[in-house]
Amino acid sequence: MGEPETVDFAARALEPEAPGIASRALVVNGVRWALVEYEAGVLREEWCEEGHSGYVLEGDVTYEFADGRAAMQVRAGQGFTLPDGGAHRGRAGDGGARLFLIDRAG
Repeated sequence: MGEPETVDFAARALEPEAPGIASRALVVNGVRWALVEYEAGVLREEWCEEGHSGYVLEGDVTYEFADGRAAMQVRAGQGFTLPDGGAHRGRAGDGGARLFLIDRAG
């Protein structure tokens, strides 16, 4: 059994991920935890096939799916899951978005 620990996101630098998207990320017990910030209206240009689970802290984000299924909008206070292998990308709403994501450490 591991030791209890705190995770200090404020001590992590905000690193750019893509134009208009940045995160504070670290690996906790082999799992990537990230606070991700989208600027208003930003669409992540590339498709992602890695699964994620998350929670919207502020704003909203709409996920598009490459296979043509209906887009999924998640708002502040909602959690979500995106399966492995299902190509997706997010677009922030007019006020931007701030998310907490958990995914595989890369």
